[in-house]
Amino acid sequence: MNPRTELLARRRERLVLRSRMLRRQITRDVQALQPALTWVDRVQDGLQWLRSNPLLGLVAPMLLSLWRPRRTVGLGMRLWSIWKLVRGWRAAGSTAASTRR
Repeated sequence: MNPRTELLARRRERLVLRSRMLRRQITRDVQALQPALTWVDRVQDGLQWLRSNPLLGLVAPMLLSLWRPRRTVGLGMRLWSIWKLVRGWRAAGSTAASTRR
């Protein structure tokens, strides 16, 4: 066999072996992430269900407001404050980005 052909055959063999090892490593790494990915799938399924049943998604907040009105108002105020804070951060970020240009 030609020396160049032998060299290429050995190189190919090493690359195939390395590829096999990397595939096994990726499989192990993905298995470690499986619980988190399962949780993300459940959240996505729940959001999809809420999109297909929007009226049922409103029942829980309505029941909470009837059962614990003070807690509902407190939660609403907290969410509103967080929303305003995030809006302020976004406005400050866009202002800072426009002054850098």
